[in-house]
Amino acid sequence: MPCKIACEEVSYVIEGPRAAKVEELPQIVKLTSWIFGFERVGARMDEAFPHFLNESNIENLRVIVSDGKVVSHVGFWEGWLNLYGCWVKAGLVGAVCTHPDYRNRGYASALVRDAFRKMREDGVDFVMVSGKRTLYSRAGCVEAGKVYRFRTRPSAITIFEDVEVKPYTEDRVMDLVTLYQREPVRFKRSLDEFKLLAGRRIREGVAKVRHLIAYKRRRPIAYISALEFDGTWSLVEYAGSRRAVLRIISDLSKTPGIETFELNIPYGDWEMLSLLEDVGLKPQTSSAPASLAILNPTKFAEKIRLYVEERIGDVEFVVESKPDGIRIQFSDSRLELRDPREFTLLVFGRPETVENPDTPDFDPDSIPEPFKTVFPMPTPTYGLNYI
Repeated sequence: MPCKIACEEVSYVIEGPRAAKVEELPQIVKLTSWIFGFERVGARMDEAFPHFLNESNIENLRVIVSDGKVVSHVGFWEGWLNLYGCWVKAGLVGAVCTHPDYRNRGYASALVRDAFRKMREDGVDFVMVSGKRTLYSRAGCVEAGKVYRFRTRPSAITIFEDVEVKPYTEDRVMDLVTLYQREPVRFKRSLDEFKLLAGRRIREGVAKVRHLIAYKRRRPIAYISALEFDGTWSLVEYAGSRRAVLRIISDLSKTPGIETFELNIPYGDWEMLSLLEDVGLKPQTSSAPASLAILNPTKFAEKIRLYVEERIGDVEFVVESKPDGIRIQFSDSRLELRDPREFTLLVFGRPETVENPDTPDFDPDSIPEPFKTVFPMPTPTYGLNYI
């Protein structure tokens, strides 16, 4: 509902938080491109994140408007995430920003609350926010999940695998789809969405997402998607044979100008982590892929029940939200959590390194043994769905 605020004899009409209007999309693109530095290098946010900043997602672009000008924005994308056969509805939040002239007025906090309210109404189970600010912990997010980061030269990865590596072109999109569908942790993507994400661009000569596919006997067996920037390649997404993935990276040593390759490997991909150890690479620590939140623990527990039963059998598994916290029960084992964010830490694990001092002091070693059999679950990462 628009409200009128008088300040020094000048009246401003402030609207929001609310959904953006289609005609406001160019303003959102301009604001976010400026705030996040894209405009400075001649790039645009809607080109880098086409699945998110578009007219069909306008209801999920939440704004505060002052006299017709978009001055603060929080956006999110909704889709489905597969966790070892269990589908949960995910909300990915990003492009959180406020024009410098309008900061310290609580706009971002109001928009984050509004975005979480709408995601709850839409039945979102699980949220990932691309940031680790107190702004997000106040909304119920926490640095959870574990990603192991490696930084090396491509030539240091010595893996022999007889493959032919080819660059991605759109006529090979089904090769990406076929490989990605086999991954145990993945987002649901239509063919058109896959084409859109694989074709995203930032700006040639500044940064670029590159895709390379490994073939064996003319069949696709692996691919990587990597962000190339200033002599460094960062692994964004991979699928298929882990040995072939590392062979693709090793082959990049033949490409001039590539000084460093960064790998981000999620908790649960033990094959990849073991292969990296075999070639002498070890991560120094683990960190969270994002700020995470499970919005409705009881509903989320029902959706992962099959995963739980495969690990501990057909036993009583109950998760209840109480006024004073969350109660979880596996048969005769019970766990009481006072802070709702601890449930997210239980499910996805607490990384060794956290940036937000507001992170609960959750000790995974103190939980009953049956819980350790189930949790933490493998860590979901954005991949090409990053916003």
